Amino acid sequence: MTYSPTEVALLTAIMTLGSVVQGAVGFASGLIGVPLLVLSGFSLPEAATINLVSTGVQNITGAWKLWPHLKAREVVFPVFVRWLAIPCGAYVAYLADQRLDPAQSKQLIGLFLLVVVGVLWGFKISPRESLHLGWQTLVFSSSGFLMGFAAIGGAPMVVYVNSLTWSANKSRAFLFFCSASSLPVALAAYWFEHGERILPAALATLCVLPLIFTGLWLGFRLGNRLSKPLFRRITFGLIVLIAIIAIVAPLFTKTTA
Repeated sequence: MTYSPTEVALLTAIMTLGSVVQGAVGFASGLIGVPLLVLSGFSLPEAATINLVSTGVQNITGAWKLWPHLKAREVVFPVFVRWLAIPCGAYVAYLADQRLDPAQSKQLIGLFLLVVVGVLWGFKISPRESLHLGWQTLVFSSSGFLMGFAAIGGAPMVVYVNSLTWSANKSRAFLFFCSASSLPVALAAYWFEHGERILPAALATLCVLPLIFTGLWLGFRLGNRLSKPLFRRITFGLIVLIAIIAIVAPLFTKTTA
């Protein structure tokens, strides 16, 4: 299949907006992009693929620019756990695409985001030097699952970085690197589950990467001015906003259809 000019324009606008936010805070392109793409008529695998290609480029660039803020030992365990969980999420996404209609897929994304918001609000941890291994396992397995399911694995990692006494730049560096390192596993899992169906989405996204890069550059400039308290408020606020959009919009569409 090929996309119409309107669909390509929607894809470009949504992912460019997401890239601005991604550059500023190190995540949320998927949380913004995937729900909005699904609400705009793209299937869940298409939306996840578009986001995966777009954020892959963004995350690699961000990880490269901010790597000096990290130490290798800080990322080994999180990356490993995410790798293990990504195929599970991709398989569930495959089942959802086969058995649920588009409206139900939208509701499922909204439910996942609602759970994330509940975790953020219900399990606030005062910032500390490090978290228990059990907490890390929970955070990064859920992040990997959500990454495989709909390429929206950033939110659980925000719980992690906002629970540590890290600077905003170090937090951004961690989010960028963990997401970038998962790209090969996520792409392989998506290809295995969906095959050639996702090629048009991937190719369309590659065609509009220059505009996405422009948004990312703007986001980097904004992000360099963030303090850690402001970083926390923005990241939590974004998750709440996107959760509300993802949950309420499909209900509104059903009511007015």
